[in-house]
Amino acid sequence: MNTKYKTDPIEEEIVKNTGTFNLTAIVEKDIAMINAFKHIPNFIAFKTTLKMGEEVVGIGTGAAVLNRLNKFVERTVRFAYNASLIDAMVRSTKILDALYIMPTNQKENEVDLEGRDKQAFYGDEDMPQFASQKQRAFLSQLLEKSSNSSKGEYLNHLNSPYLSRFDASEMISSLLPMK
Repeated sequence: MNTKYKTDPIEEEIVKNTGTFNLTAIVEKDIAMINAFKHIPNFIAFKTTLKMGEEVVGIGTGAAVLNRLNKFVERTVRFAYNASLIDAMVRSTKILDALYIMPTNQKENEVDLEGRDKQAFYGDEDMPQFASQKQRAFLSQLLEKSSNSSKGEYLNHLNSPYLSRFDASEMISSLLPMK
């Protein structure tokens, strides 16, 4: 008897997103922001630029004001500094998703189950393989007959233009009656 061991899709996704990312954070005094708020005394501002290699992936700013409520210089400066780092990281997430950057401890030639090359690449080969019309039609038939409590969630996924072949296969497998 052939038994196929199936790995947990959540664990697979977690593994794909763990590792060491080589990002460089360049933190500098944000002169433009300081000049824009020159009417506010003791205004502190930083700008952080996140780079991967030579490419900018995020720019963030952080500011604080030293006043009677924030009277500790070191803490106030550190708050503005940290805010700029966090802002740069938050702003970089969409770019990093678009590039689908591979952590340095991943194998370069390893391809995930959706068919995306994990290296940053700007061609069509980098895009996930979307569910076929045949998969969508079969999934639709299964959902019509299904009494699954997650039917609404499955319908949302089915209506998404971004449904991948892998996800469609997983949904079909979960909806097929057990033999």
